Amino acid sequence: MDNSHISKFKLFFSLDKELAYINKMNREGWKLIYIKGGVIYSFEKSKPDEYFTILHATAKEKILEISSFAAQCGYQAIPHTMDGFGDLLYLTGRKTDVSPEFVCEAPEKIDSAERIYHRFRTLSIVFIILSILLILDCALILWARMTAPEASVGLTVFGVLFMLFVAIYIAMCIYVNVLTAKAHRHLKQLQKESEIYE
Repeated sequence: MDNSHISKFKLFFSLDKELAYINKMNREGWKLIYIKGGVIYSFEKSKPDEYFTILHATAKEKILEISSFAAQCGYQAIPHTMDGFGDLLYLTGRKTDVSPEFVCEAPEKIDSAERIYHRFRTLSIVFIILSILLILDCALILWARMTAPEASVGLTVFGVLFMLFVAIYIAMCIYVNVLTAKAHRHLKQLQKESEIYE
């Protein structure tokens, strides 16, 4: 059994929680080397608290340029299978060689925060639309079961389970909207700080 590599299945909606998890693994002596499908995190053994990981969002056409600049700053871009779909860079480096402030200029920070906010806003809209469709579907199914001549009880086990699924989905929708609002506040804070220093 190879103890120098491990893979963990994790599902994150919050980038803050994802980053906190990755850096917790870094502190425990595991360096992130690959992310598959956005949910399987592969690590290799390292010294405890040796590495530090950050996230940076940039335009797709700038990914190679930023990755090259990050390498000059001591960071390594972590490959992930969502590369072709997004503009998010996972950058890791030895704590002794890198700065936690990879980008210090306000315009780049604002651009990164704006891209993260737009990502959450899009996800939020998708969740809201799917939630509405689920509620309508649930209402139609329950109405059909309640009006069926052979239905003696309106709420069947199926109906209860389906409503439970819808409730969980709506809770996820609310959570994504909370994360969207948080990303928007962070963006506004950076914009406000930028205006103060100008």
